[in-house]
Amino acid sequence: MIRLGWHDAGTYNKNIEEFPQRGGANGSLRFEAELKHGANAGLVNALKLLQPIKDKYSGVTYADLFQLAGATAVEEAGGPKIPMKYGRVDVTGPEQCPEEGRLP
Repeated sequence: MIRLGWHDAGTYNKNIEEFPQRGGANGSLRFEAELKHGANAGLVNALKLLQPIKDKYSGVTYADLFQLAGATAVEEAGGPKIPMKYGRVDVTGPEQCPEEGRLP
């Protein structure tokens, strides 16, 4: 879950002003186009665990859910409680996924 949140957020590019081209925590990892990136191998398993939660709470965005899952995993592993702010916006389709190689 930590890796899922990191990989969804890690594509952010501060030099790109437009959403969703700038990347970042935008729920794009739910699309196969991005899941197929080499660095994202295995993240489909985290998505499968989160999908029932998304189905039950359809008002939460994937972007917020991925970050909440990562923060919760840190806390459950004995780390600090990470304060959450909600309101991230999801991309709407796979054509809005960042290109492969954007992770640092």
